[in-house]
Amino acid sequence: MNEFLRDLRYLSALPASKKHDELWLEEYPFDLQLLTASRLYRASREMYLELGGTFAPRLSSMMRSLSAQDLFKDEIDYTPSATELAWFRDHHDEVAQPQDDVAALSHYNEISLFHEQNHRVIWRMLPPPPKDARAIGRYLNFAESLVVMLDLALGDELGAKTSTTAERMKVVYRTGATRAYTKKQMRESLVAIQFASYCVLEEIDRRDLLKAVNYVLPGQAQMNKNAVKRSLDINELFTRVTNPEWQKRNWKTVTKKLAKFHTGTAQPLELPQDPLDLDQEFAITRQVLAAYGL
Repeated sequence: MNEFLRDLRYLSALPASKKHDELWLEEYPFDLQLLTASRLYRASREMYLELGGTFAPRLSSMMRSLSAQDLFKDEIDYTPSATELAWFRDHHDEVAQPQDDVAALSHYNEISLFHEQNHRVIWRMLPPPPKDARAIGRYLNFAESLVVMLDLALGDELGAKTSTTAERMKVVYRTGATRAYTKKQMRESLVAIQFASYCVLEEIDRRDLLKAVNYVLPGQAQMNKNAVKRSLDINELFTRVTNPEWQKRNWKTVTKKLAKFHTGTAQPLELPQDPLDLDQEFAITRQVLAAYGL
């Protein structure tokens, strides 16, 4: 409980500028603090709202989000708990079983709106989807790797202490790392992170991951090593069980829903069967980075 209270106090005390009121979800925990701290966090919110995205303040567990939330619907549920968290921060000593409250508050505060928004934005940035099951799986993994890349970029922008605290509170999903990179180097490191994350999602043997990244993105050995290390934080149960099983059950529905985002004549994104053959696809990665100002 002590760590939970320290995290509450730390995030609550971060600067919170009212000039971001038009983007602020008042009851989403620490939203104004994150809007104030991060240009990338603001850009994601702006892009989601521009495509017509909305939010629904409903009690929301991670399990319900994974099983019932429509990843292709421009409405995202979140638990409106900021007032409750602030009350607990200041009155926990009046609660008979404060640890029970911590468990309950934690259980219903595990959704990162930044991550969920970016999924909806990315669907519009990608070319149309392919039509067969395995090709759709690669398409979805490529999209997920782009979202993971943005999660890590946000962690870097927030800095190690703030991102680590925010990750424990589940308002962001990934922590940051401090690197002495130029903007161009930072962009290339994010490309490496995206590719390494895609390889993890495609279940390349983790022992071969660094060799794969060095083969596809040569001449940046240390950057690739850092990228591989960070990509391996993706939950292995998710990559080996949850993700492929979800794709197997839902690929036909997913194909129909994705097709609604693409009514023109653009060619489908058919990713190569072997991740080592990725090449032109990195133009999409860089387009995403540019759109987010990275």
